[in-house]
Amino acid sequence: MADLVIPVGFGLWQFSMTHATIAHTAISGMGFSVATPPYTQANLNAALAAWATAVGPLHDAEVTYAKAVALIGNDGPAIRFESAGVATGGRAVVTISPPNVTYLVKKSTAFAGRRYRGRLYLPFVNSAGVTQTGQLSGAELTILSARATAISANLLGAGTGAGGLYLLHSESPLSELPLPTAIVNLTAETTVATQRRRLERS
Repeated sequence: MADLVIPVGFGLWQFSMTHATIAHTAISGMGFSVATPPYTQANLNAALAAWATAVGPLHDAEVTYAKAVALIGNDGPAIRFESAGVATGGRAVVTISPPNVTYLVKKSTAFAGRRYRGRLYLPFVNSAGVTQTGQLSGAELTILSARATAISANLLGAGTGAGGLYLLHSESPLSELPLPTAIVNLTAETTVATQRRRLERS
């Protein structure tokens, strides 16, 4: 699969989450536009804090929002920033599903077609909130829906350096530099997903 293209004026966040009893690091990613260049380390620090606040109610204290990396589009290689975090989930103790099971949030744009939609995978699913057919219970879906709204609001909050959330595209033979597409909505999906490629061995 071709690498994502990050044009000048855009960036990619990668948020790393660890679980105290699982020897993996799970990564969730989001593209964005840089509101006021240059992007700074302080912006990434704020983005990691915003992510932890948004996602925290999904997880218990065994989950740590351990790291964020920002890759910022540049005329040459992408500029890289990294932040470390210690914030943990704030939910009551839960038993999680197998580590390759994830919550799924749909990234919607104003355009139709596979190229113009994306997915955000959120790890460490509460096993009590999933039926045997992979459906989220009503209560669990309500929590995930609120978190999807919070992710959008928090990552665009003060200090994160983001002007908007964007879907980044891979290189295409039709264009040397495919422009990112604005995300207009983040929607919680009613079923869980699996995304083993988002799980990195420690």
